[in-house]
Amino acid sequence: MGESGMSIADPSGPLDQPTQAEPLTIRLTRAAAAIASRGAPDLSAGLLERIFTTPRRYSVPARERDWMVGARTDHLELAGGLRIPLYRWGSGPTVLLIHGMSGRGSQMAGFTAPLVAAGFSVVAFDAPGHGAAPGRRFSLPEYAQVVLQIAAHLGPLAGAVAHSVGAAAATVAMGAGAEIDRLVYFAPLEDMADQLLRLARFLGFSTRVAGRTQHRLETRLGVPMEALRGRDIARTMTRRLLVFHDRYDRMVPFSDGATLVRHWPGARLITTEGLGHARILRDPDALERTVRFFAGPMSGHESS
Repeated sequence: MGESGMSIADPSGPLDQPTQAEPLTIRLTRAAAAIASRGAPDLSAGLLERIFTTPRRYSVPARERDWMVGARTDHLELAGGLRIPLYRWGSGPTVLLIHGMSGRGSQMAGFTAPLVAAGFSVVAFDAPGHGAAPGRRFSLPEYAQVVLQIAAHLGPLAGAVAHSVGAAAATVAMGAGAEIDRLVYFAPLEDMADQLLRLARFLGFSTRVAGRTQHRLETRLGVPMEALRGRDIARTMTRRLLVFHDRYDRMVPFSDGATLVRHWPGARLITTEGLGHARILRDPDALERTVRFFAGPMSGHESS
């Protein structure tokens, strides 16, 4: 997910525990949502669905513009006709960078220099509705299809680094046959239905409205949310996985990463504290461990 705002699985603050320091606008939004949940549940479900599937575009900070220097840009036409930008650096085995909801390719580009120095080619992209790509609304099943198409276009991938909903998309894509040798996940979302419920609670919508929203999404997309649950796909995985997750992540709970690792054979979890949901992508130790993970076999247990 991105850095702030309200979009799919992306509330800007603690999901389940409101605090006295929350702005008046948030408290008023909750009160209005509670009233609407009782008086107009169908309308409320439509609104929650739109919030849940509408990414926000943010300005690109200076550090990301610096990371993008030297990128070779081309485009990939997806099934359905949308053309998205691909950004490439270096040469060698390819590592794909997969951003989260309301993120962008440049947000992941801090990984490029160390990976290129280690002998890899690196590819980032803007998913539909993000960065410089066209589109307005987006969902996890659609994102998984994008990852599948990019992976097929680039050929078998040496690895992928994925963040948040991007990690969930990578997991679903792997379950559908994407060829990625090794994966590194940062703050991976494991259960989309739980995240929808957390967002509903954060905004003040009722559990009933959350259930109606889930039904609307499943009907429109033709995919039940339980088919997207990471733990169930993880049990079938044979590729190596390294997960970084901050214990105090306010957007995707630490329990999501821990659950995914528990069900993914051989996966390793590195726990951080104080890096949150987005700064973890810029942590020097995490970058170093990521490059080491891709560069060769690791011996022993990867400790936190």
